[in-house]
Amino acid sequence: MSSPATSVQPAVGSRVQRTGDAFMRRLLRSPLHGMVSSKLLIVTVIGRKTGHVYENPVGYARFEGEILIGTAARWHRNLRSGEPVRITVRRQVVEADWEVIRDEEAAAECYGIILEQNPTHGKFAKISLDPIGRVNRKELRAALERGTVVVRLRPRKVLPHA
Repeated sequence: MSSPATSVQPAVGSRVQRTGDAFMRRLLRSPLHGMVSSKLLIVTVIGRKTGHVYENPVGYARFEGEILIGTAARWHRNLRSGEPVRITVRRQVVEADWEVIRDEEAAAECYGIILEQNPTHGKFAKISLDPIGRVNRKELRAALERGTVVVRLRPRKVLPHA
């Protein structure tokens, strides 16, 4: 019999998330990827403590050859300084250099692009654009305080388009 400290049951939401993520990984790697690959890609990170490989389907936006990902998930903590991250975009595996952005000004600039290309992301992040298309700073500030960051990726090779 295990002690309460060692027998932690995942929350129902966590199981639902894991099931959804597994489905999206399969879809993003399948010939049917086109249904979602303009908005989703897979970021692969290796756990710093566990060495476990985590493959995270995430929403993204493209801007001037870069990829912008707004996230409150913790996968970005496993990025290792000086090492590229592996991403799967439109079934193509690519290495990318990365930068985690926590600064409000830089995050606002990135979130303007993210929300313009993927408005649904704003509902999850609880960040919106005002009527003239600027990021709501109060909502952005609150999201940053909750742990939201922007991960800017610079792929090491040209990515396939739509």
